[in-house]
Amino acid sequence: MLYPFTLLLTICFCTCVRAQTSDGFVLQTEDGAVQVYVREESNSDMSVRVITVADADVMAAKKTLDDAASYPEWVHRCDGAYIVAGGTPDDYVYVSGIDLPFPFRDKEVVARIQQWINAEGVLTRTITSTPDAIPSESGRDRLTTYFGEWIITPLPNGEGIKLQCTVRTDAGSGLPGWLRREILTGGPAETVANLRRRLEAAR
Repeated sequence: MLYPFTLLLTICFCTCVRAQTSDGFVLQTEDGAVQVYVREESNSDMSVRVITVADADVMAAKKTLDDAASYPEWVHRCDGAYIVAGGTPDDYVYVSGIDLPFPFRDKEVVARIQQWINAEGVLTRTITSTPDAIPSESGRDRLTTYFGEWIITPLPNGEGIKLQCTVRTDAGSGLPGWLRREILTGGPAETVANLRRRLEAAR
């Protein structure tokens, strides 16, 4: 028979193991159908992974993700976005603005999108910061560290799709704790939840 303290340690250990993924992400919150995992990185970076399920299909999700002009309607704190001319439908550069409250300077992301759909119908979409892709003329702080990945998987029997979004960024660098948490964890969770609602409303 385990002593009470030993039993408590065993329970805590098992709980932590269940809440952590194999690549080090730890479950932070679970609000309804949206799960938010976090992983601390070097410096002030943080990786966040958000997972949910939507009643939609992969191509509808891809179409929405490619519509940069609509980002302010559902992407957290986005106040404008556009695709830079010269790419291809599955390999292009985009710019997205991040609106911050006064007195903090607004930020922007300039990143390269590369995406493909495999034989199983899974869409993988990577977003890699390319801060020197276009001249900086906005007066905003351009992020140098930003990597994102969308993996959108069709569920069996046409029962919808699994949305998984992973982001690593230094967008919270130099900001107070409350705003850093909002941008780094609350922002991705709200964005994915908004995307799910947007996709389901269009069915």
